[in-house]
Amino acid sequence: MRLALPLLCALLALWPLARVAARERTTASPPAPALEMTRKDRLAVLYSNQVIFDRSGEPLVSVRVTDAQPSVRFSSRGRLTLLPSADDGARVLTPAGASWRVRVESATLGKTRWWVAAERLPAGDMAAAARSRARWQAAGHEVTILESGALLGIAGRTLDTRSLTVAVDPQTSAAEALARADALLETNEVLGEVIAEPIVRPGGWLVAREERTGLELRARDLLWISPMGDAAIEVDEVEFGRGTAHHGRADRRYGGELYLAIGTDGLIAVVNLASAETLLESVVPSEMPASMPAEALKAQAVAARGQLLTKVGTRHRSDPYLLCADTHCQVYGGAGRVDPRTTAAVRDTRGLLLFEERGLVDTVYSSCCGGHGEAFEAMWGGEASPAVHGYFDTPRPPGAPPPAVAAAAATESDVARYIEQPPEGAYCKTSAGKSGLFRWATTRSGADVTRAVNALAPIGPVHAIEVIRRGRSGRALAVKYTGPSGEYVHKGEYANRKLLGHLKSGLWIVSRDGDAPQPPGTWTFKGGGHGHGVGMCQHGAIGQALQGRTAAQILEHSYPGSRLERAW
Repeated sequence: MRLALPLLCALLALWPLARVAARERTTASPPAPALEMTRKDRLAVLYSNQVIFDRSGEPLVSVRVTDAQPSVRFSSRGRLTLLPSADDGARVLTPAGASWRVRVESATLGKTRWWVAAERLPAGDMAAAARSRARWQAAGHEVTILESGALLGIAGRTLDTRSLTVAVDPQTSAAEALARADALLETNEVLGEVIAEPIVRPGGWLVAREERTGLELRARDLLWISPMGDAAIEVDEVEFGRGTAHHGRADRRYGGELYLAIGTDGLIAVVNLASAETLLESVVPSEMPASMPAEALKAQAVAARGQLLTKVGTRHRSDPYLLCADTHCQVYGGAGRVDPRTTAAVRDTRGLLLFEERGLVDTVYSSCCGGHGEAFEAMWGGEASPAVHGYFDTPRPPGAPPPAVAAAAATESDVARYIEQPPEGAYCKTSAGKSGLFRWATTRSGADVTRAVNALAPIGPVHAIEVIRRGRSGRALAVKYTGPSGEYVHKGEYANRKLLGHLKSGLWIVSRDGDAPQPPGTWTFKGGGHGHGVGMCQHGAIGQALQGRTAAQILEHSYPGSRLERAW
């Protein structure tokens, strides 16, 4: 740490505030930092999948609230402790109301290698990993085995979310890796995802300047900001939703602690470290409107808690945090984005998680399943989970297993019949039936479809679209596009939804209007549901709650065979 600028002037300017602080200390000891952590704890939350715990045994999670910022302004109505580089030996205590502007100097960029995720295997199955490595190497690919997930010990219980990813063909950027994944999908069964391997960490100086006094603080690589007591930290103009229709900036407040780190791009990442329950109080109202029935909100709280833990170690492997605050992980708006009803749902379900025989259930969820959920492994690969295997979103007798055969069965006529004649008893129809999510129809011009497909494969005007593989729910997992110059098969449920102009879900049938071959007229898509359809159907949960079902019943229906247990 180094204090720059005319130090004497700065200290004289702070003197009135310092006298106030001194009088406070004569009457009472200053409040403790919000989270009592060792230097080792602080460093452990950066570039690792290690989760630390507070004194009550609750996990603390690091969430990036914004990044790629050339400068950041923060303040607090209470006093703050600034810890340069998270070093316990150097602390700066600021008076209440101080405002700081932070910029980066002498940044060095990080380096990341990006791989195409080919297969996902159980963490302990090294024999299967060796066989997979040999198979891909024999086909001429460069191969590595990367571990994802984390091994957590909570309240005497081991939560193992680890898996092995067989990754191939490294690239220097995520965009190049995604392009390589698309190319491999044409001829290989790969996951279609990319996975980061950090090679060189970024670095530089974070220069914090107190705006009133000009006092300047320099921190190498990392600046930790800890509120004294329960005061929130206020960050101005937080950028969110970059690359989406919801992109914007807003002033936001955060409980827990913040740290500023230098990202791989040499710019500032703002990260909030807070307890899982504190985070969930903001996450849940972002995932489900607080006006929904209380039992649906409780089910959402449990599902979001499971997602919080199962994502640890699987995302942002090359970044100095575990999760992000966008839809890529979970939407999180800080302490100012809470509601009493969703906060009550989080507190009423404190520490509750769902378990199956192999461990913690990956409690994914989506907006509306359209009457039938999809299997986790069909959507993202990996080991099948009985609890997340796709289910009818209709009533069934207590204790009865879900039907063994999917509603959409095997033929296109079955899928068409299911979409056009949906089951009357679907829970999600109760909530989403009038919203245009349970069943929908949309059109795409032949010119737009041809343009999108030919950007990937030069087959000429598209005159046929054929789904060649569907999941349990009838969602399109592989689609063949035909033109006068050939055929192109595009794999992946979301990949095809995106290619076709962002369809609401992968549960769709298509028909062609018009016979003009250059290009064909219009394509009409009829479909059901909104989102990937895996795990809990949120509109289905609301429909169940409206019919008087409890949160426990909603969760058992959504994740069949799982057990609801308290972990902290």
